[in-house]
Amino acid sequence: MPVREIQNKIFIARSPEQVYAYVTQPWRWHEWHPSSQGAKASSKIMRQGESFDEVIRLQPLSPLPITVRRQTHYHVDIAEPGECWQASGVTSGGGLTINYVFTATSAEGKSGTLFQRRLTYQVKGLMCVLDPLLYERMQNLSLVALHNLKKTLEKMDA
Repeated sequence: MPVREIQNKIFIARSPEQVYAYVTQPWRWHEWHPSSQGAKASSKIMRQGESFDEVIRLQPLSPLPITVRRQTHYHVDIAEPGECWQASGVTSGGGLTINYVFTATSAEGKSGTLFQRRLTYQVKGLMCVLDPLLYERMQNLSLVALHNLKKTLEKMDA
């Protein structure tokens, strides 16, 4: 099973603490990430050791309506507010790790956060056949997700 990685970064005109507080709430991921269909957690703060479940929807042959839905169970590995956060997930089609890094910086004449998102994943079974199609689609969706995140956070009251 090959390991795939998708890494993106974007400047967001919000403090690292504000960005961290928002993106570490998986039940809000559907607000900015097109693949997320929703998540549930037993805790309001996703600290190290906490777990949550998310439903992910992918369309490997978009615009064809063929859809892959995956229930993913995550465990938070790292939770350092305003600095970094990481969760590892397991699904019937493989496993994944999401890593966020938050760096205070200035850009566009404003102070804010350089937000870095890295997704690494492995697939197994039938998903191996679809992976070449999914990988390209997931790369594009990751870029869309970060631009959605920036737009969402910068519209919110500071």
